[in-house]
Amino acid sequence: MPQNVNEYPWPRKSPVRLNTLAALLAFMTILASLVVAYGVFSDQLWRGITRVQQDRVVNVATTLSRSREVIEALSRDVPPSPDSDIEQRMETLRELLNVNFIVIVNPQSIRLTHPNREWIGHHFRGGDEGPALEGKRYASLAIGTLGTSIRGFSPVRNDEGDIIGAVSVGVTLSHLAPLRAASHKRLLFLFLAILAIGGLGSAWLARTIRRRLMGMEPDDIARLVAERRVTLDAIHEGVIAVDARARVTLINPAARSLLGDLNASRIRLGEKLDVLLPPSGSEHQALSDRPMINRRMALGGQSFLGNYQPMQADGRLVGAVMTFRDSHEMQALAEELTGVRRYAEALRATTHEFKNKLHVILGLAQLEDLPALRNYLQELVDYRHAVSESIVERIREPVLAGFLIGKQSEAREKGITLSVEAETPIPQASDGATVHALVSIIGNLLENAFEALDTCDDPCVAIHMALESRTLSLQIQDNGDGIALERQTQIFEHGVSSKGERRGLGLFLVREQVDAVEGSLSLYSSPGQGTLIEVSYPYDPANGTAEAANGRTRQ
Repeated sequence: MPQNVNEYPWPRKSPVRLNTLAALLAFMTILASLVVAYGVFSDQLWRGITRVQQDRVVNVATTLSRSREVIEALSRDVPPSPDSDIEQRMETLRELLNVNFIVIVNPQSIRLTHPNREWIGHHFRGGDEGPALEGKRYASLAIGTLGTSIRGFSPVRNDEGDIIGAVSVGVTLSHLAPLRAASHKRLLFLFLAILAIGGLGSAWLARTIRRRLMGMEPDDIARLVAERRVTLDAIHEGVIAVDARARVTLINPAARSLLGDLNASRIRLGEKLDVLLPPSGSEHQALSDRPMINRRMALGGQSFLGNYQPMQADGRLVGAVMTFRDSHEMQALAEELTGVRRYAEALRATTHEFKNKLHVILGLAQLEDLPALRNYLQELVDYRHAVSESIVERIREPVLAGFLIGKQSEAREKGITLSVEAETPIPQASDGATVHALVSIIGNLLENAFEALDTCDDPCVAIHMALESRTLSLQIQDNGDGIALERQTQIFEHGVSSKGERRGLGLFLVREQVDAVEGSLSLYSSPGQGTLIEVSYPYDPANGTAEAANGRTRQ
């Protein structure tokens, strides 16, 4: 079974809230880092303590090895004694220097001194004294009678330079334990303080995440993203989102379909959408902070009808969303609806006029006044023939001719004189879209002309048509009150009308329809002298005759 293009992985509900999880993760990371750091620092601290003690005992051993008392004690050929002067002297120095032992050995490694006098005269324990009896100074870690200790060795030489023994100064590890414990205590206190600060930071991080995400969990955000994807895929209107600098951040599938080749139109992610920027040409252009409805715009060389909605956060503009649809499709629907309404109005006017004629005929028939009835029917036939003959003869497009005849009936019903003149024959159009558009344009212009004649004593409207070089020239003139100069530049804008609310759409559609085919639209009006509107609209005849293509030159 093929995968649905609108099918996306659905998020699973997590039992732990994001802010709690983030706080725990941050706290555990800090704790783990501190534990590792504590181990590393403890090891480095112990290495530093032992290194200092090694240097210390080696220096003390070196100093004592050069002492005259030590040299004389080793030079005498006297057996070691616990009560010797050198033993008492070394014991005094040991307590003064705060070391655990000072041991002097002869070349046979026999002790001359030791803190425990019972071991005086015995062989040195540890097995690390050999290099000292060979003339080396060094420190070592070995196990002796007092336990594991750090030992410093230095050879003893007589006046001739011969090695006559060695001095060993040592500090047991148990002696260093209080120093190590005190250092660990300070280090632990410091790390606990860092851990407390890290805990507070984790709590602040959790609260900040919750505030930034507006109280939503990742599952909620993922759900919104999935819903947004499906929604954007389901919308048949194009949707484009931009950031504050008009760079495209989102394009839905409908927009891609409407725009076609994005590489050709340069409307793709990361590119600036210049159609949304003000035409100032400045380097620091900014989006508009006012929404726009049904704005005509050109995207990728195509014409669209779109809506613009800015996005604001904390009082500043952060982006905008634009929805658009094919203006040609909307225009075709508007033209069709407008044309149907025009046809209905013309048919209603014709039907009303015909009913009036039927009432007269019925009255004459009931009176049995056959001569009067005969004369009335003859006049009616002659009048209808005279009215429609010129339109049908000159305008050979049946839909347009029937529409104009219907508008004449509507004008007579309103007491308006509507004259239609075709300077050149108007052949049948090659496509129905052109006819629908012309019905919409003429209908809107006539409706505005009729409304402008409400207060006129002798209302008249004239339509003049001519076909030249496949361009239909149309002029509609009335003898109404005219249009004020300051309103003439705004009259074709959407929603601009002097007739009240929810008006101002007819002339806007006229402008849209004319611009869609690159025609021309001009307005001439003076207050009190009526209004003239000229329209040039492309018109391709169905038969393509020379007469239709060229037409006669206007007089």
